[in-house]
Amino acid sequence: MALEMHPNRLNEELARLGKALIAQLFVLFKTSFNYSEGHAAIDQPISNLLKVVQEILRRNQEATLRAQGGSLLLGELRLKPDIASLEAGRFVLEEMKRHLVGGISFGAGVTADDLLRFVYAFRDQDAVASTDAYANLLLRMQQRMVANIEVEVQGVERVVDLENLKTVKLQETRRNPGLLYKKALRAMDEVIDNARTGQTLRLRGAKRVVQQMIDLLSNQQVGLLGLTAMRSRDSRTQNHAVNVCILSLVMGSRLGMSKFHLCELGMAALLHDIGKAEISPEILDKPGELTPIERQTLENHPVFGVRKIMMCKGLDAMSSRIITGVFEHHLLADFSGYPRCPSKRLSLFGRIISIADSYDGLTSSRANGRTRLPPDQAVAAMLREAGKAYDQGLLKLFINCVGKYGIGSLLLLDSNELAVVVKNNPVTWENPRVRIIADSHGREVDGEAVDLAHARPHRTIAAVLSPHLFNLDVSRYFT
Repeated sequence: MALEMHPNRLNEELARLGKALIAQLFVLFKTSFNYSEGHAAIDQPISNLLKVVQEILRRNQEATLRAQGGSLLLGELRLKPDIASLEAGRFVLEEMKRHLVGGISFGAGVTADDLLRFVYAFRDQDAVASTDAYANLLLRMQQRMVANIEVEVQGVERVVDLENLKTVKLQETRRNPGLLYKKALRAMDEVIDNARTGQTLRLRGAKRVVQQMIDLLSNQQVGLLGLTAMRSRDSRTQNHAVNVCILSLVMGSRLGMSKFHLCELGMAALLHDIGKAEISPEILDKPGELTPIERQTLENHPVFGVRKIMMCKGLDAMSSRIITGVFEHHLLADFSGYPRCPSKRLSLFGRIISIADSYDGLTSSRANGRTRLPPDQAVAAMLREAGKAYDQGLLKLFINCVGKYGIGSLLLLDSNELAVVVKNNPVTWENPRVRIIADSHGREVDGEAVDLAHARPHRTIAAVLSPHLFNLDVSRYFT
């Protein structure tokens, strides 16, 4: 695929492949109803379906067919039926509905044998839908030892580990940002493992997580932002990557970016430090100062990251913009950062990710022994560098998003009460909205929500505390 394929052309190509996937599934299902397993007539439909799946995967796209309402989607792309595909689409939708299946995903290693076993697991199901149709389908797939194909139940996402013959209910992502955060960490685990072992990056899972985060922004932005408050407990690359992704997406959403461009931004933010996979733990985890050679190696990680992404199959216009964000996130607004380059213009992605990366870095623990800053001190430090290290307008926007104290911050009030920040006040950064969680005697309470800008009696912030010193999970107060 051409490196600079226009998004519209890419969507047209994916729509063509999505309709072909539906058509070949339709033919395969119909053939399986007429011929028994092992009959020669089933071979060609299997081969045709496999070719379509492989063509989708070669473009580094998600080979997942989903039912949503009365429509079918390839990944997140809604497939508009035409006269030629109407019957096939209707039939496949009915078959998925009969089994209470919301989605069918074909993995990179799918084979003709996997498809054969899968289609006859479908065919063997009773004709009448029942409340346990999905469970029965899973059982038949397990009995037939189907691999490299996953199914999702309608409404609640499930991942089916057919090789280990078990089904794990993961989440209702639209209702629980915490579970989505954990899913993002698992997706990054896979990407980093690919990078460290020299494999081509598999990004479909990561892209799916980013798209789900974007869906949550409209009604769960507070919950997503609050989860980044737990950042200081773990300084792993995965946690940092997910936090930077969330912070960047919130900024992009506030700027009014479309979902398409938010997905690009989220992927760039999630992968911004992927180049560190090529750097030894001795350097990444070294306490104290680095030697000049070690420092140079560390400062090359944006270049290493670009190289990793360039190795992905199916590079397109999205990939090129992700590459730009990854390369630029340490350049700084005045180009005093690294890697050194002659550029005089920093992209919007680069400027956004730079701010999110710095904020999460300043407020997180680090192996080199640097003391993490409370959110208010991190904001103050960044404001001192506005116009030099950071784009001044974007930094102000960022602080309006996260607040001076950050959602999830644990505060000691002058009343000796403990409170958790649950909402920011865009008019006055000094006075967030908080929930009282302990009274002046230190007793835990299910307290009121208080706007410190208008609290009666008046309360002020005496100190910012670390929730980890109290072994406190603050996310339960705002999710």
